[in-house]
Amino acid sequence: MNNGTLHASRSTQRARPLRGLLMIAALCLPLLGQAKVEMLDRIVAVVNDGAIMASELDERINIIALQFQENGQPLPPPAIMREQVLDRMILERVQLQLADRAGIKVDEATLNQALAGIARQNGMTLEEFAAALQQDGYNWPQFREQIRGDMIISRLQQRSVASRIRVTDREVDRFLNSEMGKQMFEEDFHLGHILVRVPSGATPEDIQAANRKVEDIQDRLQQGEDFAQLAVANSDGPKALEGGDLGWRPAAQWPTLFSEAAMSLDKGQISSPIRSGAGFHLLKMIDRRGGAEKVVTQYQVRHVLIKTDALTSNEQALAQANRLHDRIANGEAEFPRVAAEYSDDPGSARNGGELGWVSKGEMVPEFEEMMLNTPQGQLSPVFETQFGWHFLRVDAVRDADMSDEFRRMQATQALQKRRFEEELEIWVQEQRSESYVDVRL
Repeated sequence: MNNGTLHASRSTQRARPLRGLLMIAALCLPLLGQAKVEMLDRIVAVVNDGAIMASELDERINIIALQFQENGQPLPPPAIMREQVLDRMILERVQLQLADRAGIKVDEATLNQALAGIARQNGMTLEEFAAALQQDGYNWPQFREQIRGDMIISRLQQRSVASRIRVTDREVDRFLNSEMGKQMFEEDFHLGHILVRVPSGATPEDIQAANRKVEDIQDRLQQGEDFAQLAVANSDGPKALEGGDLGWRPAAQWPTLFSEAAMSLDKGQISSPIRSGAGFHLLKMIDRRGGAEKVVTQYQVRHVLIKTDALTSNEQALAQANRLHDRIANGEAEFPRVAAEYSDDPGSARNGGELGWVSKGEMVPEFEEMMLNTPQGQLSPVFETQFGWHFLRVDAVRDADMSDEFRRMQATQALQKRRFEEELEIWVQEQRSESYVDVRL
């Protein structure tokens, strides 16, 4: 593997930003200390060889209802809330089952490192962070397992979808030189999204029914109904329960269909229905702003990679990575010498494991997450990516002016990201359609 291959990702004042950062994870966690729901020991959905219980569904609904209340949003009707939440849980369960069969795991050291990174974003140690969550009513062991599940799903998606996406230099050149490419780098979009899903293998009647539904939603929006409420009640998209809010992103990083449709939208405008392989989409331009960042934070990183092969099992590679890590940590060997002698990344090994200056977004997600969450000058724990077992050290951090090289890297990432999201949406629905799902609400 060369570097090019590796470059693929206590008061009220304290409580609110904490919850904001944990919004995604919190949607998946049971809330304790609230009005207790009656835990019914019955199955509400069978997913392949597993089951989702009513108590699990009620716990998830409980925390999502709290988020609605904190944001001042009206709750959707109970039946719609249960249906949307259960659908999200089914998609998660399908992916976790796939990951388990593929042997994808997140060990305790990697999980603790990720949690420590979240804690630092909140200005706390890991112990303070755990205490703060428990004080707010969260179950810490369940929170840990939810974060582990999110990381496992991310690894599965990277292995199943992202690893198949390739962007050539010619495509990057063509994109940078196009008028659309130049314009798209000038702005960030904040989009809302409603999806009316068309199932795999849909009949013409199914497609017509979905088309009628999206046109009816469009008519209701034009008559002044609230986009977020209609998204909660009608969208099949992954952010339905957040009112369809997809957040901010550079225009170039949206899926092609979205970016092309959004280019002509003013703030507050709604797009016409957009057809894709997943179904019919409606977009709302919540806001837009101009100008990409001119300064980027870069990290000077070195690493050691131990790969598996016909002669080295996964367990043997992990054990070797741990031995080398401990030798450096105990002062028995220098990082550059260990990398030069043992690392299976020939591009960096000859330089003592040095990867040069790395910007956010250049690495595969597991590597980037560890890089961002490892304090400067310290060794990371041993962690796994699709390439093998690594550990790393961040030797320096700097803010650099945005250069042509960085702009090119950003264009490559944008093209990869838009293709990934296009493929991911289709892949997730394919996995569900190929799974046995029996909903018993």
